Amino acid sequence: MKEINVLPEYNPGEINFNPIPLFQYRASLKDEVSKGKITIDEALKLYRAMLLIRNFEFMVVDLSTGNFVPYDGFKFIGATHLYVGEEANAVGIMSVLNKDDYITSTHRGHGHSVAKGLFAIYQMDDNQLKKFLGDWPTDNYGSLREAAIDYHLFQAMAELLGKEEGYCHGRGGGMHIADFYTGNLGANAIVGGSFAIATGAAMAVQKQGLDRIVVCIIGDGAMNNGIAHEAMNWASQRQWKKGLPIVYYIENNQYGMTGQQRGEVTGIDYLSQRGAGYNNVNMHAETIWGMNVLTVREAMLRVRERLLNGEGPILVESMTYRFLGHNYKDKGVAYRSEEEKKAWMNEDPVTRLKNELIEMGALTERDAEHENEIARKKIEEITKKAANATDPVPKDMYRGLYAETTSDNIGEEYRTKNLLKKPRKYTRDSEGKMLFRHAVAEALTEEMIRDKRVIVYGEDVADYGGAYQVTLGLLDIFGRERIFNTPISEAAIVGTGLGAAMVGLRPVVEIMYIDFILLAMDQLGNQVAKARFMFGGKMTIPLVIRTTIGGGKGYAGQHSQSLEAIVAHFPGIKVVIPSTAYDVKGLLKTAIRDDNPVLFIEHQMLYVDKGEVPEGVDYTIPFGEARIAREGRDITVVAYSNIIKNVLSAAEILEKEDGVSVEVVDPRTLVPLDIDTIAKSVNKTGRAVVVNQAPYTG
Repeated sequence: MKEINVLPEYNPGEINFNPIPLFQYRASLKDEVSKGKITIDEALKLYRAMLLIRNFEFMVVDLSTGNFVPYDGFKFIGATHLYVGEEANAVGIMSVLNKDDYITSTHRGHGHSVAKGLFAIYQMDDNQLKKFLGDWPTDNYGSLREAAIDYHLFQAMAELLGKEEGYCHGRGGGMHIADFYTGNLGANAIVGGSFAIATGAAMAVQKQGLDRIVVCIIGDGAMNNGIAHEAMNWASQRQWKKGLPIVYYIENNQYGMTGQQRGEVTGIDYLSQRGAGYNNVNMHAETIWGMNVLTVREAMLRVRERLLNGEGPILVESMTYRFLGHNYKDKGVAYRSEEEKKAWMNEDPVTRLKNELIEMGALTERDAEHENEIARKKIEEITKKAANATDPVPKDMYRGLYAETTSDNIGEEYRTKNLLKKPRKYTRDSEGKMLFRHAVAEALTEEMIRDKRVIVYGEDVADYGGAYQVTLGLLDIFGRERIFNTPISEAAIVGTGLGAAMVGLRPVVEIMYIDFILLAMDQLGNQVAKARFMFGGKMTIPLVIRTTIGGGKGYAGQHSQSLEAIVAHFPGIKVVIPSTAYDVKGLLKTAIRDDNPVLFIEHQMLYVDKGEVPEGVDYTIPFGEARIAREGRDITVVAYSNIIKNVLSAAEILEKEDGVSVEVVDPRTLVPLDIDTIAKSVNKTGRAVVVNQAPYTG
């Protein structure tokens, strides 16, 4: 960033860190009510929400152990990572959020899903409730809200049981519940997997000027993951005009699975200490007592206000405990003592709030038993309905894997109205030819003007223009709001792209060399590729990941690989690999308009090649349509990217010297692959050879 001078500075001194607040909240329900910070009715809502979550989780235990059999022959299949003991966190967080605020969740996410939907429903008006309910029958309910709560719980349980009526049509199961209508961007079975997704969502919220926050809920184990560092550093960058509206909320239940966070797998006592490493205010980090729902609620009220004032990112560590094991089969005896477990169970958040309500005369013990029985029966009835819901049918196995929509037709509200500078006119020679890299730049420029949701980011893409100068000049036209440099954080580049795409932007991110994509493999293969299908096909992911391949420049084994086949094995991602300037422009514009994630691969040796390139903003090339680069009779050669030039030269030699007529097919896209054109050619010639730069085997 040329605006900032980085001058030599080495005066002696010391670096100081501000203290991090630890367990500061000391109020009781009585105190909060007397100060007008909460009403008894609100406190009862918190209590009932915790009861619903606890009974939901105990029902999962009963289903998995056979203690509850909804019908003869029922067999429970699926994961059982239970939230018993941690309910104060989900309820305290969600009670503060607006319906449109976003969360990401974890493999232990049933409680998050139940609470997010519940408190969103409390905020809905009748029209919103009707939209949420859809065809769910409401005649037997006293209100639309009551019906919506049952429908919400039904969808959550149905998803856990793999049913078509589940939140994600049974594609996600208990570790992947999402509901985009209520701002739940999804639970994640990869520990730490949602760090960058949530960060990208917060970035998109800020860039679109939305009055929302993002809560990235993670477990303590996730804080030792590389993506945790990449994401929190990303959110803390000084280049943001104001802080990203995100809180990283650590549910520190003391164990990653069996490894203790304090005394075993880290060198610190409190994970909130990590905040000191990311900005000068420690990310406003604090550690709170997560076994008290009022503590969580008070902290989140402050957090939300700060985030809306531009003071993010924020780090909150909640000290909590899971009363059950990692899953229902884990009794926890191998790694924690009975003394420890009893001590924590004496801090039961449900019992704590119940006792405070009784102390204030809002409940009696009999009332509390009745409230629990209401919750238990509700969950039991819902579970019977969910267990008898529809199983997905095999013919619909691939439904939701790819979106069938594009942004080809968009309204004027999406057009870029103000440019900082008149766009560059990329020159064509007298034959209408232009450089391959200029064709890429022209496509980016046209699409960024056409749709203000298109943003471009990656390492060194702004001032410098990228390693191959492809994006040079875009900064002058669009400014840093639309194109910006990133840290060397490949996983975060890809993961934030996913999060931003889920929340309304159309990112074009760059991984400088395809070799580096291995650093982002989880975000690419487990997150980007799977998200749409896993969450029931209910959202689109308009994300383009540009990268380069290619040997021949003397850059050795870590800058010269062709790894396209790896990504082509991930269902859910399209893979595009053009070989001409003509194709690269049309295919890139198609990629940017596609509502699916696209890996767009450019060969480094092609950047200085010239070719004819049509002008006009509407020039696109459909995916899945191969081109016949050379017609022939005797043999078919399938080749793509830079190697096709060698193939065409060899074909000319074979024709001239040996009379062998070679047909050359350029697939242009590997996913989708135009099998028909290839098969038609092979049927004609009777022979096929595939040529590329990737290694044949390991």
